Amino acid sequence: MSAADVAEGFSISGLLDAGSQTASRFPVREIPLSDIQGHPGNVAYSMDEEGIARLAESIRHDGLTDLPLVRRLQGGGFQMISGHRRMAAFRLLSQQGPSYSKIPCRIASDVSDEQAVVLLHTANFFTRSLTVTERAAATKALGIQVEQMRAADPSLAGMRTEDVKARIVEEMTGRKVSGKTIKREEALADEVAGLIPEWRDAADSGGLSVKAVDALAGSDEATQRSAFEKWLESPRSKAATTELVASMTASKPAADKRLASAEKALRRFVANLPKTPTAADSEAISRIAELARQAGDAVSGFTDAHGARQNPSYTNRSE
Repeated sequence: MSAADVAEGFSISGLLDAGSQTASRFPVREIPLSDIQGHPGNVAYSMDEEGIARLAESIRHDGLTDLPLVRRLQGGGFQMISGHRRMAAFRLLSQQGPSYSKIPCRIASDVSDEQAVVLLHTANFFTRSLTVTERAAATKALGIQVEQMRAADPSLAGMRTEDVKARIVEEMTGRKVSGKTIKREEALADEVAGLIPEWRDAADSGGLSVKAVDALAGSDEATQRSAFEKWLESPRSKAATTELVASMTASKPAADKRLASAEKALRRFVANLPKTPTAADSEAISRIAELARQAGDAVSGFTDAHGARQNPSYTNRSE
């Protein structure tokens, strides 16, 4: 199945327009909130309570300006594809009265699980502003779809994964994005995932430049925390924050690149711990812990054996 096949009849730009053909093929109906389940893939996106509360207040004053998109499930009921935050806002408003117990939605029938995943992740490119980590999560989630498309379409075999993702996004949303941009954003999101939580929040809110993220990602946790504490002392622009981060990370001697890479990988794993780690994960962690112990013993032994000769002044002071 090509990207065009997935997009045909189910593109976000087509589903969400106001044309008569769309209204006929994808009718609007008020659906009880209890009949709509969320899509598990939406876990990649922010559902912050403060933002939902602001959205609920906007809906209460101005009404629902953009209709959510749901698909009809074979076993009955509906599944949300585009509109999880709007549904959450309606649930919040429904606590104030029964008038919000139903939400108007555009209904798509005969949408496969595969199409639903593609629609879910590409819809956000069309309907809302995403943080760097959310944009990367959206394109990363298309990885499975890319492999399925390659298996069905031999002409895609030689195309880079990020370019196939770019084609999907463009054909589903009508918005052009390059494969290089997708690859760069995914790499940046990986770096953000390795930062301490406070810096991750700053990056997601747009407060960090790419240069600052790069510098922090190459620093240990203690350095990151020191830089964050300094940053909290007074408000700074993004440019000033970049200068601060550079000044507080540049003086630190860099660790071996292999160790720095391993540390980043572990931080990303810890930041996105699976709900149910596999036995293979547990075994790998045990092996890593043992290797870390061996490396620590080796470094300590080297320091004990060579430290005195390398630092005679230190030895004299200790005697």
